[in-house]
Amino acid sequence: MKRLCFLSPDVEQARKAVSALRTAGVGESNIMVIARGDIALEDLPAGGIDKTDATPGLARGLAAGGIIGALAGILVIAFEDLGLALGGGAIPLFALFGAGVSGLATLLAGASVSSSRLHRFQHAIEAEGNVLLMADVADGRALELQRTVLAAAPAMQFVGEEPAAPLLPP
Repeated sequence: MKRLCFLSPDVEQARKAVSALRTAGVGESNIMVIARGDIALEDLPAGGIDKTDATPGLARGLAAGGIIGALAGILVIAFEDLGLALGGGAIPLFALFGAGVSGLATLLAGASVSSSRLHRFQHAIEAEGNVLLMADVADGRALELQRTVLAAAPAMQFVGEEPAAPLLPP
């Protein structure tokens, strides 16, 4: 899947682009529109969780917590003198516990932070009043759908594909 990103100078152009994507067979759940708080999007699909770093935070937390938990499990095995007779089961047990705790913590923390993936569009949305349209499309249809959107809404500007979430926040 690729996430195509377009900037629209107004809601009407975004509405035309969304209509073209729907007609081309892109599902409602694969289209997201993000705008400044004072711009009414009405019937356009909202950005939802993509406005925050919740999902990338969860991924970072699961990875870091799993690694730290596995290392803690190795330490427990190395120091069995302490009375912990967990044996080899300590590694996966501690890894799962670490991933769960860290994943939950970073999910909650990420939900309160605006998306680092959308940082490059922040000025266009907040200061210039543009509307950001994102569409998750199959790799093979990306160029076709890009052309479809630009034909339906000529004032739209294709701004590329959304960057992958960084492992570490900027």
